[in-house]
Amino acid sequence: MYRDIAHAVYKRGESSMGGYEMPGWGWGLIVMDIILFMPLVLLVNYSLQHVFPTLAIVEDPSPPAYEPVSLNDDAQSFAEDNAPLSDEAARGGSQARLITSSIRSTYRTLAAISGWRSMFRGVACYFALSVATTFVYGIFVGTFLPSLIAGPLSALALVQLYTAWTHIVISAPSSKTFWQRLPPFKKAFQATALPIVMYFFAGELSTFVPRMLAYGMKMNIPNPKQPGVIPEADKNDIWKGTIVLILTLVMHIFLVIPTQVILTRVQASLLPEEDDTIVPFDRSFSGKVEPAIVGGKGFVTIKDAWQSFSRASWLRLVKLYVKIFAAGLALALLWMAVIIPEAILIISRSKKIE
Repeated sequence: MYRDIAHAVYKRGESSMGGYEMPGWGWGLIVMDIILFMPLVLLVNYSLQHVFPTLAIVEDPSPPAYEPVSLNDDAQSFAEDNAPLSDEAARGGSQARLITSSIRSTYRTLAAISGWRSMFRGVACYFALSVATTFVYGIFVGTFLPSLIAGPLSALALVQLYTAWTHIVISAPSSKTFWQRLPPFKKAFQATALPIVMYFFAGELSTFVPRMLAYGMKMNIPNPKQPGVIPEADKNDIWKGTIVLILTLVMHIFLVIPTQVILTRVQASLLPEEDDTIVPFDRSFSGKVEPAIVGGKGFVTIKDAWQSFSRASWLRLVKLYVKIFAAGLALALLWMAVIIPEAILIISRSKKIE
């Protein structure tokens, strides 16, 4: 990202002023920005956007029986100051407060496990999943399949990795590597095939439809085939962009998030019995899940995953996403407040090439 910015700054000066050379200290500023912002970017884009919502989706406000995981010797509280421990929440105390009721409470819970590293739990599996998805998706796109089809198909091929990542995030630390925690492909596919297709199709649709609307309104947007070309600005793009943004948010709220809830809860129902969770979790989904050993499926259905997610849980999740959006916006504004003056300074101090 920063390399592209530096390159854009340089090309801007070269094209508009006959060619300029960036001062040596300009690269030092870029390196310093990377060191400063990279941890914050990872915290927002990985921990807040992926880890925290997964825990909120899985946490049950009133599980029938929950034995909290003892992660340290002094039994430090997982919740806010003066709030009861998670086992008290499981017993249904009137003053009980859920772990994922706030970002701070969730952070304290994760930090009590293994410090700041818990903010990035499952990151190795996530990285492998990202690389594998890119590779498989590239194969499908290479066969001229549209993204609406290539996205869900690539996810279907990697159902084990997607399920393993969810298990790593919601469960206590394990000595096993992420590839040792992969569930059997047949079972993972049987349980999550339809939910994962729904989720990825919703994600692709929430990108495809707004893009088509922008094209339909003849909005000046960047052409993916010409990444270096910036389209000419148009005053009408302001209201057009507002409409596209609203449509994107609506589709994300009413399509992407609900399918994410279903998928995550179905994946969580496949968690092995020997793995303890770090948040209260009802493995039986109010008795709707029958173990495979007694003739049941061993996982929750789409219908039950949806119906078992209470209205209070929806409100808690929506509030969390609002806070995550605010955190992302604050980071973007902070980044702009730093990078824009630096870019102006670098351009003003650049030397013209004769």
